[in-house]
Amino acid sequence: MRFMIVCLAAALAGATLTTQPVRANEAPQAASEPSARQLALTRRYIELTMSDQFEDALREMIADQAAMDPAAQDLPDEDRRFVADLTAELTTDMIPQMLDQMVPVYARTFSEAELEALIAFYDTEMGRSILAKTMESMPEASRAAMTVVPQMLEKMAARICQHYGCTPGELEELKREMRGEASRAPAAK
Repeated sequence: MRFMIVCLAAALAGATLTTQPVRANEAPQAASEPSARQLALTRRYIELTMSDQFEDALREMIADQAAMDPAAQDLPDEDRRFVADLTAELTTDMIPQMLDQMVPVYARTFSEAELEALIAFYDTEMGRSILAKTMESMPEASRAAMTVVPQMLEKMAARICQHYGCTPGELEELKREMRGEASRAPAAK
């Protein structure tokens, strides 16, 4: 799950999407279809912002996630590297399809004027420099952000148990599960 969140966040780096919350049993409102110009501008914006550095940063973040994944801790290093490399390769292969799916979303989100401004900025020396530095710092920023996840999981476990009335033992078991630690109950004979 964390891997998918990281990949999605990485794919969306460099752009801000505005969304409306969807309430239960309420269908989202259909957005107007983007114009051909909005679609073309969006493709140009994505071309400018999704550089080769993006793929390198994504690969590094996937390797970091694999190294931190509690489920993979019992795997030999060679197997863990294989799975991380395979995941990075397949994710990288899917980037063109992901970007194709993002085009209509961005085109509906941004006006033509906003897309023109984004392109005008990212097509400058300053824009390219900022983008390069953003991509370069993305893996380290991701690692820094992940340092707060254990704290979030602790709070989440406490709130879940508060809501459902867990015993202290159930709370500790939930915390272990959320950290990816398997219950170490002795095997039945």
